[in-house]
Amino acid sequence: MKLLKVIMYNLASLEGEQVIDFESEPLRSADLFSIVGETGSGKSTILDAVCLALYGLAPRFYGADNFDYYHTERPNNDQVLDPDDPRNILRKGTKECFAEVVFLARDGFRYRARWSCSIARINYTRPERRLYRIAVDEAGRTSEKEVEITGGGRQKRGHKNINNEGLDRIIGLDYGQFTRTVMLAQNSFANFVKADDKDKAILLEKLTGTELYTAVARKIYEFYKEAEAAYNEVFNQVKAFAVHQLSDEKLAEVETRKGELDASFRILQAELQKLKDQQKWYADLCALEVAFAGEEAKWKQASEKAQNLQLVRDELRMLDEVAPVRDVYQTYMNLQRELKELTEEVGRKQLQCSALEKEEAEKRKLLLDVKENYNVVREKQEQMLPLVTAARKQKVELDAQQATVTRLKEEESLLAKKEELLRKEQAENELQAAELQKRQAEAERMLAELIPHRDMLENKNAVSDRLESLHKAVKRWQKESEDWKKNGIELENQQLVCREEENRLQKSDEELVLCRESIRQKTQALAGVDVEALQQRMADVTKCYTDLERLKKLQAAVMERRKSLSENRLASEQITKELDAAMREMKVLTTEREEINRLLPGLEEAWQLASSRSAEHMRAALKPGEPCPVCGAREHPYAEGIAEVLQPVKEEIARRRKRLTEIEERLDASPGGLRLLCSELNGKLSALREGTGRLNAELAEAVGEWTTLVVAYPALPADVVRADAPALSALLTAESERIVVQGKQVRAEQNAYQQAQNELTTMRRTYDENQVVCARQREELHRRTVELKQRQGQSEQKRAELQQLERANSDLREALRQEISLPDWEQAFEQDFGKLADRLSDMYDKYREATRVQQESVGLLNERKVASGALEKQLAECLAAVKENKEETAGAVQVYEAKLKAYMQVLGGADPDEAERTLKLQLEEAEKQVQLADKAHNEMAESYSRLSGFVKAAEEQYRKKQADCMAAQRGVEDFIMRYNESAEHVGVLSKERLDMCFSPSADWNGKREQVRLADEEVKWCQGQMEARRKAMEAHRDLQVMPLEQSGEDTNPTAVLQEEMQKVQCALDELDKERLQVGGMLMAHRRSVEQMLSAGEELERRRKAYQDWKELNDILGNANGDKFRETAQCFTLRFLIRQANEQLRMLNHRYSLEQVRDSLGIRVIDHDRADEVRNISSLSGGETFLISLALALGLSSLSSRNIPMCNLFVDEGFGTLDSNSLNMVIDALSSLQSMQGKKVGVISHTAEMRERIRTQIRVVKVGSGGRSALEIV
Repeated sequence: MKLLKVIMYNLASLEGEQVIDFESEPLRSADLFSIVGETGSGKSTILDAVCLALYGLAPRFYGADNFDYYHTERPNNDQVLDPDDPRNILRKGTKECFAEVVFLARDGFRYRARWSCSIARINYTRPERRLYRIAVDEAGRTSEKEVEITGGGRQKRGHKNINNEGLDRIIGLDYGQFTRTVMLAQNSFANFVKADDKDKAILLEKLTGTELYTAVARKIYEFYKEAEAAYNEVFNQVKAFAVHQLSDEKLAEVETRKGELDASFRILQAELQKLKDQQKWYADLCALEVAFAGEEAKWKQASEKAQNLQLVRDELRMLDEVAPVRDVYQTYMNLQRELKELTEEVGRKQLQCSALEKEEAEKRKLLLDVKENYNVVREKQEQMLPLVTAARKQKVELDAQQATVTRLKEEESLLAKKEELLRKEQAENELQAAELQKRQAEAERMLAELIPHRDMLENKNAVSDRLESLHKAVKRWQKESEDWKKNGIELENQQLVCREEENRLQKSDEELVLCRESIRQKTQALAGVDVEALQQRMADVTKCYTDLERLKKLQAAVMERRKSLSENRLASEQITKELDAAMREMKVLTTEREEINRLLPGLEEAWQLASSRSAEHMRAALKPGEPCPVCGAREHPYAEGIAEVLQPVKEEIARRRKRLTEIEERLDASPGGLRLLCSELNGKLSALREGTGRLNAELAEAVGEWTTLVVAYPALPADVVRADAPALSALLTAESERIVVQGKQVRAEQNAYQQAQNELTTMRRTYDENQVVCARQREELHRRTVELKQRQGQSEQKRAELQQLERANSDLREALRQEISLPDWEQAFEQDFGKLADRLSDMYDKYREATRVQQESVGLLNERKVASGALEKQLAECLAAVKENKEETAGAVQVYEAKLKAYMQVLGGADPDEAERTLKLQLEEAEKQVQLADKAHNEMAESYSRLSGFVKAAEEQYRKKQADCMAAQRGVEDFIMRYNESAEHVGVLSKERLDMCFSPSADWNGKREQVRLADEEVKWCQGQMEARRKAMEAHRDLQVMPLEQSGEDTNPTAVLQEEMQKVQCALDELDKERLQVGGMLMAHRRSVEQMLSAGEELERRRKAYQDWKELNDILGNANGDKFRETAQCFTLRFLIRQANEQLRMLNHRYSLEQVRDSLGIRVIDHDRADEVRNISSLSGGETFLISLALALGLSSLSSRNIPMCNLFVDEGFGTLDSNSLNMVIDALSSLQSMQGKKVGVISHTAEMRERIRTQIRVVKVGSGGRSALEIV
């Protein structure tokens, strides 16, 4: 990469546009140049501009510490910039700035990079960055194409997150590598060679950008601490699990007690179940009696509803009886409707037929008229065709003659215009000649007037320059005189300010003494407070409060688990009963199905044999008294009437098959089948048992944790299960309130201590701030005093310069008196220099103009004379041509008029083509009218014929349908007469009744469905009532353990409920003890399981902890300096290798070597027999050479073998003697020839200004911190 041009605008102290062009002289041919200027003038701003244009970052702002805002909101970053924001480089008082760099990249293309920002009122705009590739075509024209700085990636927001992927690929280096390669920080290496190993590692890490190794060491330390904490966590858990383990003797005792309690619990459960069965039997009996009464009422209501539908039944019976005549009746009604519609249609068609007949006669007459008109037009066309042909021929001849006349007239017009133009040019030529003679006379008169001032006017430029110089010198003398007087007044004011600053500084010192005494007193007061004891008390109170909150949660959990266990127990009992009932029913149905399957095959086989066709033939062949061929009997009682004998067998087979189907449906139906129901109930029961086990485990765990925590609180009961819940809750609340009161007291003491500590911190901060203010005031006073002395010296120097300037002005005025020939020029100069200068310019312009006019007029007059003769000759030729054209035009007009008269006599002047076209159109129109009239007549005749045929066909169809309708009417009347004569039918049938029966609106299907549903409801209600009665009788037969009642009024349900409550109380007491014993066993088993499961995890975490500990012992620590120093040893090895190559170019006497396995550097002095010297033994110049070599080595190392043609070295040359300085300058100059680098040295020392001739000077301009660039 090679920098070609740098452009800066309003950056820091550089106001306006400043340009550094490395392709122009003197920088183009300079191998070494310096950037010089006073301190603060803006030398480093040039490097900031290069980095800003390329990377959007500036070294002076990169990495600056931002402010933390404690008591106010963070300000808007677009109004108040952070210290590390590069937009701070915008010069105050300006609205915009930019930095632009043109460079040659390693791909051979030129690029232009630009960074800019602006401020609109109070808000800074976001920085805008652009990168353009500059291309040159074959014709030498340049063009620019914008390139993505981000390389196609997404630009990040903020001034810290900048995406330069595309630019990094073009240059080959990122921002850090670029600054280390192009801008040498040899001052940092000067500190590096003198620092200890720890500081060397930190400094080398920053220089090389290898902070990764420190981060790795810190991460190793973090992983080590995490592994240690994880191991300790599992180890403490294992210790906690061992608390709940029981000894072998205690475990055996608890298990024995658990078995006894379980046996007693089962006995009481069985007794309770018997009581529940009795209670359920009485409840089911009452429910069956109520259900029977309800079904009986439903049956009576359904029977009454069915009787009320007798009228509907009669109507349906009549509908069934008249069904045979339905088709005939519907045919009769359809024919009547069709006859009516056909009559109306025939009437309409007859009217249309009459109208069409009239229209046909009119169309026929119109056709005859149109044909007659066509014949007339055709005859007219035949008569006009010969005339049209003759007119067309004459028209062609007339058009040709007219073209000849038009051409001759145009030529006449052109000749007239030419004559006019020639006469006009002749007049203008005479006028120009007269004007030239007049101008020549005026110029000769003006030259005669300016003869006395000819010498002054010939040297006008030199006179004007000297006069301008005199004017500027006078103005400068006047301005600087005024400035010198004003400066004297400002010096007096500055002396007064210095005295006021001394008084304020004395007052600030007195305030510091008082503040220091207050801090001492406050520190003594805080020293008597025991902070560790206060913090320990707060930690104890916090732990107590946490334990009590946990105990409250444990009590709530125990109550909730006990309630859930009771609900699960009741649900399990209910499901068990339902499952037993379903199993009993399934067993009965299975037995019945097996019995049917056993008997049904024999019955079916016997019926098939008895009812087969061969058996019928055999029975038919039997004769009385003869033996049977099958059994040999001579009496045959079943030879006849076998059907009545086999009918009961057939009915029994059908009944058993139906029952078998009902059993299968009851067992396997989905949903509702017994097998499916049993599966569902078993699933629910298993889920409840699993939930009960889980709840028991959680209850035991909660009880165990309660027992562990409650040890520290003697006031709380150890058995949370047996304790009274309300009393325990009140006790926990009271204990929590007591702990809260203690916590508030301790917190108040902590707050008081913290408040005092904050006051002390505020006082110290105030003291420090005041101390800083005093130091600033003292420094400001010193600065003002020094500045006052400097300004006094400058004032004396300015007075001497003014005297010298005044003498120079007098000399220049005397010289001008000899050159200016105007007598009053000095008076005019003093009054108005501008008018004098304008007067000289006007005289000079008049002299030059008169000379020019006089010379030009002589030549132009000769040209006018020659032009006048040529114009006279052209005018004579033009007049002869006009006369000849007029004679030819008159003859052509006579011929045209004769031909026009003959043409007008043929068609009266009409166009023959237009006349022929008109005749043709008239004939075509007449022919078209004939065709249209003929077509309309034919269509009308066809419509009339078609409509007449339709009317005849409709009349014939009407006669047929009328005969069919009369036959259908007779059939309907015959059916009505036969129906009324029969005595079996109900009511009298008429045509109106038939209309009602066959009406489409009658919903006979709905009525049939209504009757059917009413009959089925009666049957269903009767069956339900019978089933309820049988179920009630069967339930009475199944009475379980009848109770002995003490009287008739005794309620069996109340007696059973009382007995169940007694047994349930005994069960609850027994269950409490079971839960406590079970909780101890559960806690023991869980402790054993947890220890076994945690053992593997403990071993795994112990191994991980040991691995990280070993790695941390080798590389890791909290601040990362262990691995940092190790890694930087290797970095230093590569750096010294590159530095030695650079050092050999600077001075062959020295080379560097690294102390083995350390960050130490030693110097080998080859002039002293390769003596090894320590860095501390080097002189200042030698130390600078070593530092410069290391900086150049870092530049070469960071460049990643990418050629960089520019190098900037910043400061450090003041420590060199004359010989060393010459050697360094020669070495830096040789970098251009050896490595192709153009080196820029930044310095403010006088020696560098004298030794390096090519300079970029940063010169301060006036006041306000403004600077400008000068390249010399």
